[in-house]
Amino acid sequence: MVMNIWHLSDGKAGHVAQARGLFVALERRDITIHVEDISVKGISKFSLLLYWLSHGRLGQLPQSLMRLHEPDLIVGVGHATHWILILLQKCFPAAKSVVLMRPTLPANWFDYAIVPAHDYSDQNPSVPDHVLISKGVLNPLINEHRHIAHRHLILIGGASKRYDWSEAQLIKQINDLVSNLSQKDQAQTIILTTSRRTPDSFVSHLSQQNLPHLQIFPVSETPQGWLFEQLQLAEIVWVTQDSGSMLFEALTAGCQVGLLKMPQIKKDTVTQATDLLAEQHIFLPLAEYLKGEGFNNAEPLREADRAVDWLLTKLDRIN
Repeated sequence: MVMNIWHLSDGKAGHVAQARGLFVALERRDITIHVEDISVKGISKFSLLLYWLSHGRLGQLPQSLMRLHEPDLIVGVGHATHWILILLQKCFPAAKSVVLMRPTLPANWFDYAIVPAHDYSDQNPSVPDHVLISKGVLNPLINEHRHIAHRHLILIGGASKRYDWSEAQLIKQINDLVSNLSQKDQAQTIILTTSRRTPDSFVSHLSQQNLPHLQIFPVSETPQGWLFEQLQLAEIVWVTQDSGSMLFEALTAGCQVGLLKMPQIKKDTVTQATDLLAEQHIFLPLAEYLKGEGFNNAEPLREADRAVDWLLTKLDRIN
């Protein structure tokens, strides 16, 4: 039997990766799924509302949806998907709605919600039965046990609402790291890549440092799937503080994870969660590494598998 899934997408790569994490985990449970990727751009919320309230007599579904198999699950990631997710579930009441990340709308408007712990900050410590709290956001990675000793991967983010950008501070940290690694007896492989938020000037200014062993691959020059492959190969991954999803992707892939400092401009549950994991040396700050501190070898995360097991248990109760 096939599980038909409508994936509502806002087109953001990080949101797509979270949904993929859920889908590949379903397939790891030997469940046959058929996923339809549906862009929410251009879908009229008003037409869906009329269609639902009039029982199909007024308004209309987009033609692209009318040709599809009716969904068993409708999955949305990102605020732009939330209203459309709710309205489509009303139009197809046999389907169950699943929202990933904390919604801006009340969580009880959705059948199921899978929310990262750093997003769940309710005063009430009890978690509703239809909500699962995950460690970080879901992703499609698992630990494939292909890590190569002394291989380092550096992941550079950019300015965000929580962290500012300081190119000078970041280049100094990379200099310190490469200098430290160059003094070790074993040959080191050091690969660096950027993100869409990294200023264009960063790569050219870093290249002028002529750091030994450092290979630079700007995000614009990397093919699809390249980063996930590098996460399977690296032993240690260094991530800028702003890049929450990459921190948890590296943990899920089974890497040791180091933290590159960024100027903090806002403190909230997200930054507090990162700070707590840094205190536990699950994310090891570079300054501590340079002093000789070691990584706390945490078990690789398998949050997508845990989320799927939880979701299937919920669905079994209904069927």
